[in-house]
Amino acid sequence: MHKAFEYRLYPNYGQHRLLLSCLAESRRLYNEMLESVKAHYEETGKFLTRHDLTYRFKGRGGSPGSEHVPQTTVQTLADRLDKALKRFFHRKEVGQKVGFPRLKCPNRWHSIHLRQYGSGRDAYLDPDTGRLRVPKKLGGRLKVKQHRPLEGTPKTAHLVYRADGHWYVLIVCALGEAPESKDGPAVGIDVGLKVFATDSEGEMVENPRCLRRAAKGLRRAQRKVSRREKGSRRHKKAARAVAKKHLKVSRQRKDHAHKTAREYVDKYAVLAVEDLRVCNIVKNHHLARAISDAGWSQFVNILCFKAESAGRRVYKVPPHFTSQLCSNCGEVVEKSLSVRTHTCPSCGYVADRDHNAAKNILARAEPLYRNAGDGPHGARSRLL
Repeated sequence: MHKAFEYRLYPNYGQHRLLLSCLAESRRLYNEMLESVKAHYEETGKFLTRHDLTYRFKGRGGSPGSEHVPQTTVQTLADRLDKALKRFFHRKEVGQKVGFPRLKCPNRWHSIHLRQYGSGRDAYLDPDTGRLRVPKKLGGRLKVKQHRPLEGTPKTAHLVYRADGHWYVLIVCALGEAPESKDGPAVGIDVGLKVFATDSEGEMVENPRCLRRAAKGLRRAQRKVSRREKGSRRHKKAARAVAKKHLKVSRQRKDHAHKTAREYVDKYAVLAVEDLRVCNIVKNHHLARAISDAGWSQFVNILCFKAESAGRRVYKVPPHFTSQLCSNCGEVVEKSLSVRTHTCPSCGYVADRDHNAAKNILARAEPLYRNAGDGPHGARSRLL
């Protein structure tokens, strides 16, 4: 298991300029690597590998045009491009619509990767001084606010420049093996739009609708960008204001997902959710904005990680007909999305639509965790 710890950095003016220079130069090196990959393919019909890129650009760190880029960061650029190519080939093989990796503009490049972590390495969070030691090309010792201690073994560090104009360090730590699964009750969770989540116990979590609440301010900020002349200083300033508002919305959504997932993980040992393909659901243009605002995929990913680190288990079940089936008798009761109450004509069972779906989700997951030894009578299971 791996976990990233994010801390706020407080570089002075000189260090801030050095970090920005490294960010711009590393982006140019990445684009140069991508151009060399394309040229090599046109000549030979083959793509350069990660080792080929590392060999071709060996020694470029510190050379003219890239004075502020450490050599190990040049190696991570080859890794990033190699991963982008592998993702491209994988999605192409499975028949998904995908575009070839493209050149990075400043708005799409926000991080500096430092491969080696530790005393005497590229990055090291000194416990004595409370400062982050980085290469002198990046400022030497950076002031950091360590609001919580690190866990596990630190492996790598990433310096990230966000839309709020602040620098952050993300330290990736290896936590070791996941703990053994624990006994406890099971629950089914159905995500939705009217309410964010409804479980099989009847509890509901309200949908925060972060983007909808911020829409008025975003419209005003975006209109201000449209009035400015492109390329001017005022246009860039207005665009940064829009980016900061979007960053706040994303942070609110992530905070809500973390808090909701934590409540479920602390209360239940087995959690069942739908295996949704959100990328297909958002093709509905009438609901795409609301679905994206809810952040279902982010919530499920956070839930899976918290559950695994706490010895809980999450099971993903097929989502077909979970809202149509009656959880009491199994009869199929067809209804549109506007119908929010499940009423079974066969057995007379009446319940909230999402509550009925959550019960069906739990019923579908029960054979899985029973066979794996989960739940009140067992402690062994597998993550689906």
